[in-house]
Amino acid sequence: VLCLNIINHKSIKMKKIFSAFSISSIICALFFVSCTQTVPQKALTNGFIAGTDFHMKMGNPEAVEVFKKLDAAWAKQDYETIKTFIADDASLSFHDGFVAKNPQEFVDKIKSEVAKSQEKGNNYEWTTDYAFAIAVTDDDSDDTTVDTGDWVNAQFTTKHTSPDSEIDSEVFYEYYHIVNNKVTQWNSFKKTIKK
Repeated sequence: VLCLNIINHKSIKMKKIFSAFSISSIICALFFVSCTQTVPQKALTNGFIAGTDFHMKMGNPEAVEVFKKLDAAWAKQDYETIKTFIADDASLSFHDGFVAKNPQEFVDKIKSEVAKSQEKGNNYEWTTDYAFAIAVTDDDSDDTTVDTGDWVNAQFTTKHTSPDSEIDSEVFYEYYHIVNNKVTQWNSFKKTIKK
């Protein structure tokens, strides 16, 4: 019995030592983890622009929000609001080759497109299929602007509503260079889908 009591006593003492050691180990581990410096993650990049050292990275969601507001104003044909999103010295290339150089030329061309669509018996409306923002890596030069702001890529589909139309729908691909909440460059391309 005496032997069992001694073994039991030593066993309890070992458990206390082990518990104290375990708690100390956990505290030390937490201390070391909290003291380690976090290394800032470099943005993941891919892609290229021919003839440059630029790479592409994900853009800011704020640029997509600017796009969404512009798209909503355009859908309502709210031309005054549309103009507020266009930089004064913007370059805006339509799918037919016309290039607008300022906000007023841009909305004048849109008005012309609306009139043409309605003359053919179509509704001037579309579905916005997607939009996302990308950005170009910084080249450490003030001589270029491609690496400022974000590039929003968007796709739209418009169905022809005129029963006489040979066209089922048109798909538009557009790129918006948004700097400081203004579109400084815009390009539109169109694919026609026949019935």
